[in-house]
Amino acid sequence: MNAINLEEKKIRGFAGIIAKSLAPLNENEKFKKKFSGTNLQFLLNAVNVNFAALIIIDYGKLRVESIPNKPKESLKKKIIGWDAYLEMDTQTFLAISMKRITIIGLGKKILTRKVKIKGIRKLIILLKVFSLLN
Repeated sequence: MNAINLEEKKIRGFAGIIAKSLAPLNENEKFKKKFSGTNLQFLLNAVNVNFAALIIIDYGKLRVESIPNKPKESLKKKIIGWDAYLEMDTQTFLAISMKRITIIGLGKKILTRKVKIKGIRKLIILLKVFSLLN
């Protein structure tokens, strides 16, 4: 293997926060067993920061990469190959993670296009991943 493959990519900004919060799942036996046959990529884009988080579930292993979100064309499905996409500002991401926003409040943000979702059925799998953190 060459040195480029051995060198770990630096995780920056928003992706770093997501990576640190999801890191315990790689030691979780329930996660490894439940997602051993799953290969999915989720792109979480916080529009008011410089890097998006690409969550990759690769047959029982989870990793997070940071992707520059400017220009916006670099986040397209054809380029990255994500299965599900979620876009909102960081305050909304934090409100959801701290359970300070209701389903109705989130629905309003979806209707007003402050939250953009693509691949909603795949995002349900991501919710199952987050439920294993508790």
